[in-house]
Formats: sequence, C-alpha cells, structure tokens
Amino acid sequence: MKKCLSFRSAFIILLTIVVVTTSCSSIDCQLNGSVYCKYQLKDQYLNDVAFAYPLTVTLCDTDSGDYVIINSESNVSAIDIPMSYGNATDVLKFTLMVTDTIADEDTVYYVTTPHTDIIRITKTNEPFFESIDCAPRYNHTIEEVQSSHNFIDSLAINNKKVTNDASKKNIYIFLPSAN
Repeated sequence: MKKCLSFRSAFIILLTIVVVTTSCSSIDCQLNGSVYCKYQLKDQYLNDVAFAYPLTVTLCDTDSGDYVIINSESNVSAIDIPMSYGNATDVLKFTLMVTDTIADEDTVYYVTTPHTDIIRITKTNEPFFESIDCAPRYNHTIEEVQSSHNFIDSLAINNKKVTNDASKKNIYIFLPSAN
C-alpha cells in the first residue's frame, strides 16, 4: 500500500525548497549611490604631483548650500569628489593656504594667504539601474571643464565617463612648472 504525503508535509517541503532557492540568490547593490569624479594632480611632464600646502575643497552652489569635501589636508595628489545628481554644472572651490616667510632685521613673520581657484564641470546626468531591488544611481558624462588660474595652470578630461569605477581618473589638474 502506498503512502501519500499529507498536505502539511507537502507544504513544508515546498516551503523549504522556495526558501533555499531564494536565499541562494544575491543582489550586490552598492551601499552608497554617489558617483565620484576622480581628480589627479599633474605637472607639465604628466608626473603625479601633490600640493605642498593645505588644501580645502568646497562643493558650491548646491540646493542646500556649500559643502566642504576636504578640509585643510596636506600632500594631496588625488581627490575623489561626488558629483551632483541633477545639476548640469558642478562648481568646486579649491583653496590653498600658502604660508610665506617675511623677515626684517629682528623678526621673522609667517603670513598665511588663501589662494583660490574655481572649477566648473559641465556634464550630463544619466540614471543607471542595476536591479529593481537596488536604488538608482546617476552616471555622468563630462562635457567641459573650466577653471580660474590662480594656482591651476590648466585642466584636461582624461576619462569623460564618470561611473563607480574607482580605477579611472577623470580629470587631470595641471600645476604650473617650478622652472
């Protein structure tokens, strides 16, 4: 005589199969939805260089005001700065605190002066959906970069696609030669 599974036993087996198969799938959503633009400081020979003076970087003209991204950090050679989701242009203020030594007959004075450059990045914003289970993020395409020239010589777009790929530098900041 054959024994049939009871409804309860069949339900438990089916539930176990569903739980096991769904628990094996994994969704690798990124924890942070921000996409960072990567800046690299360069000299005229394309060598990586660093600021000798403390640098402060401020993200300007946001809906909520200005945000300090880096505050008085020394020996900066590369910077990762988040890009805005909806703005067509991001405005950054780079401020170097340069200390000069002034000496007269009896006294040495140290004078710290801020030197500021404004960088404008014109870009397009493209929504990117990894999965229906993940929050959307925005990738960007850099169209143009401009700066004032107080201590920055020039800017160059190295990789115009800004994604969450941390290995790619997007913008080179060229500093004047010391010669």
